[in-house]
Amino acid sequence: MSGDILELKSVNAGYSDKKGVLKNVSLSIKHNEFFGLVGESGCGKSTLSRAILGLLPFEGSIRVNGVSLSAHNRLSLSREVQAVFQDPLAALNPRHTIGFSMEEPLKIHKIGTKEERRILVNNMIEKVGLDKSLLSRYPSELSGGQRQRICIGSSLMLRPKLVVADEATSALDVSVGSQILNLFQQIHSEMEFSLLFISHNINVVYYLCDRIAVMFKGRIVEQGTADDICNRPLHPYTRLLMSAVPDLDDVKPKTPLVKFKKAEDVPEGACGFYRRCPYSTAVCAKESALVNAAKEGDDEHLVRCHHIYQF
Repeated sequence: MSGDILELKSVNAGYSDKKGVLKNVSLSIKHNEFFGLVGESGCGKSTLSRAILGLLPFEGSIRVNGVSLSAHNRLSLSREVQAVFQDPLAALNPRHTIGFSMEEPLKIHKIGTKEERRILVNNMIEKVGLDKSLLSRYPSELSGGQRQRICIGSSLMLRPKLVVADEATSALDVSVGSQILNLFQQIHSEMEFSLLFISHNINVVYYLCDRIAVMFKGRIVEQGTADDICNRPLHPYTRLLMSAVPDLDDVKPKTPLVKFKKAEDVPEGACGFYRRCPYSTAVCAKESALVNAAKEGDDEHLVRCHHIYQF
């Protein structure tokens, strides 16, 4: 299928404490695409996910499968978009069995008979790599990895077009987190859905996603293919992220790509990285636009910087 499952244009949102404020965010996710959003804590990643899920007021335009988010009621939106959150224990009702929780979306949307729903639940729990015997258990009886598999299975019960996974592996240890990433890939080969995978870990996003957007202080500062973002970063902040990634093939400490300045307050309207960037000049006090820095014929590589070609 061609086209975009999700399209954001000039989205602004946030909270009264000014943390996680979105500023003029525009991006799109294609049908059946795995798209990564990466950035440090407090940059606005979770704010963006809540806006997409209809849980937070926003200004601008969000369209899901070609329809404005404002035109979706909560029931219709849940058929199109589902979420997997960071803490699977908090996401599951401790008073209900796993089987009840997985069947509940089907009941709410009046899908199938009781027997048909039972078959769908049995198929899904096997699809996420768990045994049907767990359906009679409660969340507290499962491990963190098992609970996250249940949450992933529950999010896919309605066969949504888009799944928003917000730090879905950050609460798990490395080996279990890797299994969850592999599970997303495995299920994707069997079911068609797009994934917005949100993380502070650029290595994880690179492993899983087709394209990546980098967020800093509520703005998208760079966006492109996973290969371009991680191997040919153009924005100074992306370069900082990549310089912090350990080089396991080198026994020596990795040298930072650039020396960054101490963080200070940024003037209103200036580039969010203005005070820390070693390349900043007076022009950086003016807000820059996302420009395509890709060579002709290459995939789009968007960068929000006045000095892209001077690095």
